[in-house]
Amino acid sequence: MKIPALSLWLGGVLLGLVHVTALAESWTLAQTLAAARRYSAGLSASHNEARALTSMATSARELPDPKLKFGIENLPVQGSNDRRFTREGMTMQRIGVMQRYVSSEKRERKALTLEAQAQSVTAQSAAIEAALQRDAARAWLDLALSEKALATAQRVVAETTRQQSAQTVSVGTGGAMPDSVPALQMTLSAMRDEVTLAERDVQLARAQLVQLPGEPVTAIAGALPPYQRLPADEKSLLEGITLHPEVIAAAREADTATSRSAQSAIAAIPDVEVELYYAHRAEGYDDMAGVMFTVDLPLFQSRRQDNDHAADVALSMQANDRMAQTVREHTAQLSALIAGYQAAQTLWLRQRDDILPLQQRRLALLTAQYHAGQSSLSALLSARRDLLTSELAANKAEKEVARNWAAIRWLIPQEITQ
Repeated sequence: MKIPALSLWLGGVLLGLVHVTALAESWTLAQTLAAARRYSAGLSASHNEARALTSMATSARELPDPKLKFGIENLPVQGSNDRRFTREGMTMQRIGVMQRYVSSEKRERKALTLEAQAQSVTAQSAAIEAALQRDAARAWLDLALSEKALATAQRVVAETTRQQSAQTVSVGTGGAMPDSVPALQMTLSAMRDEVTLAERDVQLARAQLVQLPGEPVTAIAGALPPYQRLPADEKSLLEGITLHPEVIAAAREADTATSRSAQSAIAAIPDVEVELYYAHRAEGYDDMAGVMFTVDLPLFQSRRQDNDHAADVALSMQANDRMAQTVREHTAQLSALIAGYQAAQTLWLRQRDDILPLQQRRLALLTAQYHAGQSSLSALLSARRDLLTSELAANKAEKEVARNWAAIRWLIPQEITQ
């Protein structure tokens, strides 16, 4: 009995190790985007709606189902033949089939309207996918750069912590002032506050990222995308506005409104119903058969169908105006995104290429002077803290560059290659 129990225990341990390993798995940007796409309920709902409309368009081209009609006609309800089925010659047991004929042109235009609606939904799903990729990329980049900031803060804290024991010894031997130890501890505490804030940013980025792929992303893998420059030159980006999914969706809405107006333009074409029946009468009376036609009479077309068509034409014009407004809004939005990216890039490059090298040079000089006894510990700690502040400021500016880059890069949904 001990061997099976040991096997079960080992199996549980192995399962737990596999589970922990799966939870700690690092994700690349492509994996994150693909998982977010699979997990999105809104994107799945949009695809299902498009498939439903396509199926409806196929059935719209067919004639309506025929109808079976049966019953009793001319049954007496008074007199000596009250409720008798075989006494009155006019009483008939009738059965028939009726078919409604809708003109092929009306059916075709209805199908075209449904197909236009399906294309509109497909365009809207592209807009959903673009927003999904944009949000997932931003969250992934936030996590990657937050981890970078945390590593930087932890490195500076570790360097300062290593100095604490040496400083205590130096005070004991009389080589340093006693107040240098509390000053070092206060500086170290302030640096640890920066580590805490960096850890908070990492946790917030992970929490934001888990909402999109639906799985915990604990670490980042793979190379960062080239957010150091725009995805394309500014002229090409502005010329590509017509490819934005929201603009395409607005154009598809205009197409749908045009199809509806074309459908209502022929609404006055009458439908025809044809009924073929057979009637059985009592013995001694002849059976009967017949055919009946029912035709719509659009006698008041100017007050009914024409008004409906005029309304659809007005809605079509409204959809075209909205499409033009969408193009203008996206032009302004893209210009603002490009301006924001360029400003953030300038601030980041200034921090990275100008301020950080100066802070590093200042720290190196003060470190050399401190070891030579020509500088105080407080000046050295101040320089080290200023370097950490500058590195975190550069990281914050880099995050802003990455966010703006992602907003521009995924204005149009991209193919995911893993």
